[in-house]
Amino acid sequence: MTDWSRRSGNGDDFTPWAPNDDAVAGDNTGAEVTEDLVGELASLAEVPPSSTPAEGSTTQASGEAPAVFIDSSAIVALVDQDDASHQDAVTAYHGLVSAGYRLFTTNYVIAETYDLLRTGVGHAVARQWLKDHGLATYHADEQDERRSRRMVLRARGAQGLTITDAISLIVMERFGVSDAFAVDPNFLSGGE
Repeated sequence: MTDWSRRSGNGDDFTPWAPNDDAVAGDNTGAEVTEDLVGELASLAEVPPSSTPAEGSTTQASGEAPAVFIDSSAIVALVDQDDASHQDAVTAYHGLVSAGYRLFTTNYVIAETYDLLRTGVGHAVARQWLKDHGLATYHADEQDERRSRRMVLRARGAQGLTITDAISLIVMERFGVSDAFAVDPNFLSGGE
């Protein structure tokens, strides 16, 4: 996982589709995960470069691969083969990859995903995903956190808005990324 907090400047130089150059080495303790699942976990990092962005996609500069933000709901659906959205998530993931999208997320989503996987499919699978995910990860800064608190406090819906979703929306706005891969219907509603 890339530690974007160590980068110089105010953090706005983060490129969501930058290569993942500081993968965190995890250990292999815990139950074995099926080969199919390991392949799916590892495939999150195997996004081929694209010379031309997909039509209507968001990029920071002409000619760069388009970026898409991936929410914990999509990651859980990809990993959990018993999830009701699993097959749709796999199909959508392959569509994004073939269209040349580069996936990125935040440190908040990584933490939330680990917790959801740990409680939903087990500690061993959650640890394996944490070890292998390979997603470019933006680390939210103090400004992102302040803005997310304000957003959560202003949200009106019955479900409200989680801090993680607020951080995600703020980071997407910060980098001009309008595309998100999520299966949670509340994610893009902004808590309304």
